[in-house]
Amino acid sequence: MSEVSASATRVGDYDLRVVEAGLGRPVVVLGDLFGVADTREFCAALAQKNAVQAPVHPGFDGTPQPEWLDTIADLANFYLEFLKARGLRAVNLVGLGVGGWIAAELAVRDASRLASLTLVNAAGIRVEGAPQCDVFLGAEDDLLRRLVHDPSLAHKLIETSLTPEREDLRLLNQQYAARLCWQPRLFDPHLRKWLHRIDAPTLLVWGEKNALFPQAYGAAWRDLIPGAQLETLAACGHLAGIEKPAELSALVTAFIAQQGAAQ
Repeated sequence: MSEVSASATRVGDYDLRVVEAGLGRPVVVLGDLFGVADTREFCAALAQKNAVQAPVHPGFDGTPQPEWLDTIADLANFYLEFLKARGLRAVNLVGLGVGGWIAAELAVRDASRLASLTLVNAAGIRVEGAPQCDVFLGAEDDLLRRLVHDPSLAHKLIETSLTPEREDLRLLNQQYAARLCWQPRLFDPHLRKWLHRIDAPTLLVWGEKNALFPQAYGAAWRDLIPGAQLETLAACGHLAGIEKPAELSALVTAFIAQQGAAQ
């Protein structure tokens, strides 16, 4: 991101690292946990017209792992406290993958600080009969090939991210993700029945070629959240923030502006 700053916000007993850029409407981006969870290019595009804040999930990318962190629900409650600690209101909350799951759990609990909610290829629910790949099985290079649609991008990600220098950090991140998402696999069996509580304007963005959560998942989320809109990114896999950062940013920015104009 251009003109990036980094800070720490005290949330309870934890110092949360936050990367910030841009000016405009407040946007908080909660990143994914799987594959290459890199939101930099997407956040840079968003920051052209918005004030973007991208927290580093507690315990992720070498940050201290708090003792209280056991479930995605813990992170949802934690980020509610983060919004309060920063005095943020009318926030446009964007969650990618597992970050979308966290964002949905947060909005079910309390959407009073949200101007809008955007879920991108979100984990969190189970759609029976929809085929999925398993992120906990197989080699990492095979997983990356399944998480993006463009083979050349997959090759690039494998070359740049699966390096010996990053191996220890990758293993720590995998252990962290498994702790939160292993059982049941990538969903909360109770979340579906409470999604009707989300009363923030909601945009769902889905990769047309998402092998982790196929398009049936986007349709299910749309049907479960009152008034939710569903947009599809053509020729895009699960890692939309990496594969289609400009297109994704344009959708999110337009949606945010639409909500601002409606207020």
